[in-house]
Amino acid sequence: MCGRYSFAQLSSEVEKRFKIHVDGNTYVARYNNAPGQKLGVITNEKPQNLSLFHWGLLPPWAQDSRMAFKMINARGESLQEKPAFKEAYSSKRCLVPADGFYEWKKYGQQKFSHYIRLKSREMFAFAGLWEEWKDTEGKIKNTFTIITTASNELMKPLHPRMPVILPPQLEKEWLENSNTKDLQKMIQAFESSKMESFEVSSKVNSVKNDDSDLIKPYNSNKQISLFNEED
Repeated sequence: MCGRYSFAQLSSEVEKRFKIHVDGNTYVARYNNAPGQKLGVITNEKPQNLSLFHWGLLPPWAQDSRMAFKMINARGESLQEKPAFKEAYSSKRCLVPADGFYEWKKYGQQKFSHYIRLKSREMFAFAGLWEEWKDTEGKIKNTFTIITTASNELMKPLHPRMPVILPPQLEKEWLENSNTKDLQKMIQAFESSKMESFEVSSKVNSVKNDDSDLIKPYNSNKQISLFNEED
């Protein structure tokens, strides 16, 4: 799964990498993106801009906005069957720009934070879906979710699922191609040899913390018997 990620880049660099326009007055570089926050996405509807949507998808028929916190991720294998994602999969896809993400591994009774990024430290994009939801007063709220798949070899020790990272050459196709057979081929784990993972401080657990210290390697000096380790 993916419950936190970072995207702490200068707006000018984001524009250069994705060939889009970024509103410098509204875009905020963050090291600790969390569910519910308004974050940058590139939609198939406005592929030339970085739009700000709330993380946690709300399908049009949702009765309660709190449902969004259960919809931050969408399993890639069942997008065509799940009512919440089926329509968005066929017509409302997006890229979710990032430069790394977090995962937690449980050792004994404790969970330790890890940061995962490309070895090149370049920006990348998660495959995502978006929706437009209206509340009882007719106010529109734009939301998104990040698609996940089975983990690659790097991620398996941390979690059985990981976000779908699109190779740069497939980003445009993800937005433009509406053939679900073609899209399904893109939903796969990114090459583990091009990624790296390391332990980071537990400060990332609090959304109040949002600075570069969160992505610095951290040694917790955990002394836990392998016999007590829980997957």
